[in-house]
Amino acid sequence: MDANTFRWVLIVIAVLLAVGIYLYGLQQGRLRKRSADETFTREEIDSAFIEDEQLDFEMNNLNQILKDNEDDEDFDEILVNPAGEAKKTPFALPVPEIFVPTMLAAKDEDRLVSYHLRHGDFRLITGEEADAAMQDSGLELNAEGFLEFREEGEVAFQVASLTAPGDFSEIEKLEFATLGFNCFIDLDFCENPRLAFEAMLKKIDELVRILNIKVYKPNQDLLTISDVTSVREKLA
Repeated sequence: MDANTFRWVLIVIAVLLAVGIYLYGLQQGRLRKRSADETFTREEIDSAFIEDEQLDFEMNNLNQILKDNEDDEDFDEILVNPAGEAKKTPFALPVPEIFVPTMLAAKDEDRLVSYHLRHGDFRLITGEEADAAMQDSGLELNAEGFLEFREEGEVAFQVASLTAPGDFSEIEKLEFATLGFNCFIDLDFCENPRLAFEAMLKKIDELVRILNIKVYKPNQDLLTISDVTSVREKLA
């Protein structure tokens, strides 16, 4: 056998092997598909049917439990939120009471500038956090237990606690905690209200950044730029 004949024999054998491998692959693919279809039919469908039966059984039990509860419950005692009342989720915590010292509660609104600094979800500020914020912002504890900031030797504004008893006299104790800060200026005892207001705004900005809190008006609405502008015009 010459070289050319031998070469053609090898080519024919290679082609036959390739065709055989291809046909074998097709046959195996059909077998795997058929096996998967049979497995799904016998096992997965049966399993789904079993789950449906269990679901029906559990639903029947649940309906019976609900029916028993309805028979035992007096629906006249169920309270319905009156119209206009804020909706609450089942896990919503009640809004805590914000404490306002008597001297501020009795003060005429026109003679007082007051802002509340707290977390939006009323999360407590620990004594350690409050003390660190006091130190970092340059606030000092006065004889009455309030924090205060002095500008040019004069008290610019004071800070009360939003949690009773309203002061920070026990700020260094481990159990101390507060809802937040009530920064206020008593205009009847302030010689330079405009200067004091600007100083308070600056320190409020520092406290907000230090404690990651928000600023609210006494009615618990968020403070806006227009509110600040209005007070500036009033104090000018």
